[in-house]
Amino acid sequence: MARNPSRLSFWIRGGLFLLLLPALASCGSGVDMVKFTSETYPPAKSVSSVEILQKPPDRPYIKLAEITIGNSKKSGATLQVKIREEAAKLGADAVVFSNPVTSFSGGTQYAPVYRPWGYYSPYYGGYYGGAYMTTRPIPYKVRNTTLSGVAIRYTK
Repeated sequence: MARNPSRLSFWIRGGLFLLLLPALASCGSGVDMVKFTSETYPPAKSVSSVEILQKPPDRPYIKLAEITIGNSKKSGATLQVKIREEAAKLGADAVVFSNPVTSFSGGTQYAPVYRPWGYYSPYYGGYYGGAYMTTRPIPYKVRNTTLSGVAIRYTK
Protein backbone atom coordinates (compact mmCIF):
# COMPACT_ATOMS: atom_id res chain seq x y z
CA MET A 1 0.00 0.00 0.00
CA ALA A 2 1.42 3.38 -1.03
CA ARG A 3 1.46 6.25 1.43
CA ASN A 4 -0.39 9.42 0.68
CA PRO A 5 2.26 12.19 0.35
CA SER A 6 -0.03 14.88 1.74
CA ARG A 7 -0.60 12.86 4.93
CA LEU A 8 3.11 12.22 5.27
CA SER A 9 3.94 15.93 4.96
CA PHE A 10 1.23 16.68 7.52
CA TRP A 11 2.87 14.33 10.05
CA ILE A 12 6.35 15.71 9.30
CA ARG A 13 5.17 19.29 9.83
CA GLY A 14 3.36 18.25 13.02
CA GLY A 15 6.50 16.56 14.31
CA LEU A 16 8.60 19.64 13.57
CA PHE A 17 6.09 21.77 15.43
CA LEU A 18 6.30 19.51 18.48
CA LEU A 19 10.09 19.71 18.38
CA LEU A 20 10.00 23.52 18.22
CA LEU A 21 7.31 23.91 20.87
CA PRO A 22 9.71 24.00 23.88
CA ALA A 23 11.85 26.60 22.13
CA LEU A 24 8.79 28.75 21.45
CA ALA A 25 7.59 28.41 25.04
CA SER A 26 10.93 29.60 26.42
CA CYS A 27 10.82 32.74 24.26
CA GLY A 28 7.69 34.04 25.98
CA SER A 29 9.37 34.98 29.25
CA GLY A 30 10.51 38.39 27.98
CA VAL A 31 13.86 38.33 29.81
CA ASP A 32 16.91 39.18 27.72
CA MET A 33 20.27 38.48 29.32
CA VAL A 34 23.75 39.27 28.05
CA LYS A 35 26.39 37.60 30.19
CA PHE A 36 29.75 39.34 30.58
CA THR A 37 31.62 36.49 32.27
CA SER A 38 31.77 32.73 32.01
CA GLU A 39 32.36 32.36 35.78
CA THR A 40 29.57 30.77 37.78
CA TYR A 41 28.77 31.80 41.33
CA PRO A 42 26.43 30.33 43.93
CA PRO A 43 22.99 31.95 43.92
CA ALA A 44 22.24 34.74 46.37
CA LYS A 45 20.58 33.80 49.67
CA SER A 46 17.42 35.70 48.79
CA VAL A 47 16.13 38.28 46.35
CA SER A 48 16.07 40.89 49.13
CA SER A 49 19.83 40.47 49.63
CA VAL A 50 20.43 41.87 46.10
CA GLU A 51 20.96 45.63 46.47
CA ILE A 52 19.31 48.22 44.23
CA LEU A 53 21.72 50.85 42.90
CA GLN A 54 21.16 53.87 40.66
CA LYS A 55 24.85 54.37 39.84
CA PRO A 56 27.93 52.11 39.91
CA PRO A 57 29.46 51.70 43.39
CA ASP A 58 32.86 53.07 44.46
CA ARG A 59 34.16 49.70 45.64
CA PRO A 60 35.63 47.17 43.17
CA TYR A 61 33.20 44.86 41.35
CA ILE A 62 32.77 42.72 38.26
CA LYS A 63 29.86 42.81 35.86
CA LEU A 64 28.00 39.52 35.59
CA ALA A 65 25.24 40.27 33.08
CA GLU A 66 22.93 42.89 31.66
CA ILE A 67 19.30 41.90 32.18
CA THR A 68 16.50 43.56 30.20
CA ILE A 69 12.77 42.98 30.60
CA GLY A 70 10.03 44.57 28.53
CA ASN A 71 6.35 44.09 29.27
CA SER A 72 3.28 46.10 28.43
CA LYS A 73 1.16 45.05 31.41
CA LYS A 74 3.55 45.30 34.35
CA SER A 75 4.77 48.37 36.19
CA GLY A 76 8.40 49.40 36.59
CA ALA A 77 8.48 48.13 40.19
CA THR A 78 7.32 44.65 39.13
CA LEU A 79 9.93 44.56 36.38
CA GLN A 80 12.56 45.60 38.93
CA VAL A 81 11.67 42.61 41.14
CA LYS A 82 11.94 40.24 38.15
CA ILE A 83 15.41 41.60 37.31
CA ARG A 84 16.50 41.15 40.94
CA GLU A 85 15.25 37.54 40.84
CA GLU A 86 17.33 36.82 37.73
CA ALA A 87 20.36 38.54 39.28
CA ALA A 88 19.98 36.47 42.46
CA LYS A 89 20.10 33.30 40.35
CA LEU A 90 23.43 34.49 38.90
CA GLY A 91 24.88 35.18 42.36
CA ALA A 92 24.89 38.98 42.11
CA ASP A 93 25.35 41.25 45.09
CA ALA A 94 23.67 44.26 43.49
CA VAL A 95 21.92 45.50 40.36
CA VAL A 96 22.64 48.89 38.80
CA PHE A 97 19.36 49.97 37.17
CA SER A 98 18.95 52.36 34.28
CA ASN A 99 15.91 54.57 33.82
CA PRO A 100 12.81 52.74 32.54
CA VAL A 101 11.79 53.44 28.97
CA THR A 102 8.06 53.71 28.25
CA SER A 103 6.83 53.74 24.68
CA PHE A 104 3.38 53.73 23.17
CA SER A 105 2.20 52.05 20.01
CA GLY A 106 -1.25 51.66 18.65
CA GLY A 107 -3.48 51.19 15.71
CA THR A 108 -7.09 50.86 14.72
CA GLN A 109 -9.39 47.95 15.43
CA TYR A 110 -12.62 47.65 13.51
CA ALA A 111 -15.64 46.66 15.60
CA PRO A 112 -19.09 45.64 14.37
CA VAL A 113 -21.82 48.26 14.42
CA TYR A 114 -24.99 47.49 16.34
CA ARG A 115 -27.86 47.03 13.92
CA PRO A 116 -31.16 47.08 15.80
CA TRP A 117 -33.30 46.07 12.78
CA GLY A 118 -31.10 43.24 11.54
CA TYR A 119 -29.74 42.66 8.05
CA TYR A 120 -32.92 43.69 6.18
CA SER A 121 -33.22 47.10 7.78
CA PRO A 122 -34.32 50.00 5.58
CA TYR A 123 -31.80 52.37 7.24
CA TYR A 124 -28.74 50.21 6.57
CA GLY A 125 -29.07 49.62 2.85
CA GLY A 126 -32.29 47.70 2.44
CA TYR A 127 -32.87 44.18 1.26
CA TYR A 128 -29.69 43.72 -0.83
CA GLY A 129 -27.21 46.30 0.42
CA GLY A 130 -26.90 45.95 4.17
CA ALA A 131 -23.19 45.14 4.31
CA TYR A 132 -21.52 48.49 3.60
CA MET A 133 -21.97 49.91 7.12
CA THR A 134 -21.07 46.97 9.31
CA THR A 135 -17.92 48.18 11.13
CA ARG A 136 -16.55 51.28 12.78
CA PRO A 137 -12.93 52.19 13.59
CA ILE A 138 -11.82 52.16 17.23
CA PRO A 139 -8.30 53.50 17.92
CA TYR A 140 -6.23 51.88 20.68
CA LYS A 141 -2.88 52.39 22.42
CA VAL A 142 -0.51 49.84 23.94
CA ARG A 143 1.99 50.87 26.62
CA ASN A 144 5.35 49.07 26.66
CA THR A 145 7.72 49.56 29.60
CA THR A 146 11.30 48.32 29.26
CA LEU A 147 13.72 48.18 32.19
CA SER A 148 17.33 47.04 32.21
CA GLY A 149 19.92 46.54 34.92
CA VAL A 150 23.50 45.33 35.20
CA ALA A 151 24.04 42.55 37.73
CA ILE A 152 27.32 43.04 39.60
CA ARG A 153 29.32 41.09 42.18
CA TYR A 154 31.69 42.76 44.61
CA THR A 155 35.31 41.57 44.47
CA LYS A 156 35.90 42.35 48.19
